[in-house]
Amino acid sequence: MSDVPFDGEPSSEEEREALRQDLVDVEVLGELLGPRGIKGTVFYCPDCEEDHYLTWELLAGNLRELLQQGESPVHEPAYDPDPDEYVSWDYARGFLDGYESFRDEELDVMARRIAEELRNRGWQAAAVTELLGVLGLRSSPEP
Repeated sequence: MSDVPFDGEPSSEEEREALRQDLVDVEVLGELLGPRGIKGTVFYCPDCEEDHYLTWELLAGNLRELLQQGESPVHEPAYDPDPDEYVSWDYARGFLDGYESFRDEELDVMARRIAEELRNRGWQAAAVTELLGVLGLRSSPEP
């Protein structure tokens, strides 16, 4: 995971892949945090010694341009941003990690509950496993 924003030209395929993953993460974060009133993320710029506020769309655009052109475009700073509407990149990544982990854990719990209920209704283990697989849930019906 890179520390968006990326300074310099991506020089290796590993760096480019990290930027592609950052782009996916930024798009997902915009979908998850945008409806919660979070407009984007804030980065401290050591060059100008100020915080830079980037909306999800601007950050995604910068990442796309960096991947396509090899450099990030110059942009105007946000006009009078409300700091309460932006989070740090570390916070955003932590939120995304927690969201993904919680979702996976909840699906595992749901799969176990469904499997147990179907077995209690007389379903054979093979049929339960098949149904869970079709649903994209963990295929093992055992708790």
